[in-house]
Amino acid sequence: MIVDHISNREQYYCLGEAVRAALDFFAGVGDAPLEKANLQISDDVLVKVRPMMTKPEEACSFEAHKVYADIHFLAYGTEQIGYSDIRNMKELSYNAETDMVSVTGTGDKITLRPGYFLIALPQDAHMPCIAPGEPAQIGKMIAKYKV
Repeated sequence: MIVDHISNREQYYCLGEAVRAALDFFAGVGDAPLEKANLQISDDVLVKVRPMMTKPEEACSFEAHKVYADIHFLAYGTEQIGYSDIRNMKELSYNAETDMVSVTGTGDKITLRPGYFLIALPQDAHMPCIAPGEPAQIGKMIAKYKV
């Protein structure tokens, strides 16, 4: 798992063209309210634009992916994301169509603020959308690319 500010994106270009395309796209995003959309920004990268409300931790769940990596980017608001090595989790189910692995277990949390991104690879179980206090609106984008 990698967490950094978008201003440092060039350090991660070595991870491939998909990562570069996603990070460069995020760098051009302002803090204006977002509308839900799916944007194919390159042949290899789909960006899901998701304005949403954060939730209490007990209303969130861990997930992982076997085929795709996620790059979570926060345009506005504050969100906590739980994380754990997938080897420390118990797999509950896998949906091959959506590449969604439902897992359970415990982990730690990272706080994302505007302009920060988090790269979750297949070994990174993650629990998005946790409210760091009271639930609040966030502007989030998730880039998906095949690893």
